[in-house]
Amino acid sequence: MSIHGSIAESPEHKIKLEYETEEGLMLVLWEPKGNNYSLQTSFDRNGGILDQKLMKLDGHDQKEIVEAYMESNDIQPNESVYESIEFKGKCPECGKQSLVRYASVERDASKIPIMPIYTCSGCGTKAYHITDAYLKKLVKSNSSLFENIDLKEMAEDEQKFINEIKAYIVRVFASKHILKAQ
Repeated sequence: MSIHGSIAESPEHKIKLEYETEEGLMLVLWEPKGNNYSLQTSFDRNGGILDQKLMKLDGHDQKEIVEAYMESNDIQPNESVYESIEFKGKCPECGKQSLVRYASVERDASKIPIMPIYTCSGCGTKAYHITDAYLKKLVKSNSSLFENIDLKEMAEDEQKFINEIKAYIVRVFASKHILKAQ
């Protein structure tokens, strides 16, 4: 049985796909980056990043990548009007809901940060927001960077391990004066 949803394209050729899963609303955005890349980002309903992949197009265009995604997930969307995905977190400095993903405005694929970084359009403060789902995927896709004892700890108590990683991230970002979004 096909999954129904909606698809829209912005004037800047960003393509947004929305559909319902058992876990809830899924938002997937493809953004052109440079001449040969597309940034595929999955969001939760609050605009929190669940997954982010920089994809080299290798002679394909972004629409082919989107079509392949829809086909592999059996999604049959209707055309709709493009509306940007807004992050619902608040700036830790001014408290406004005006945080913009750095990756959404950066065109150079080599400058897309691994961690979701935001800038407040009101006061200019840098902030970060990392969902557990994003951090888990990041750790699992980079497991070679961890010691065997770390991987064993993650296998035994995944949430405890993710919380420890979050504590390290807080310290690193604090040293760079990047605050956690509210």
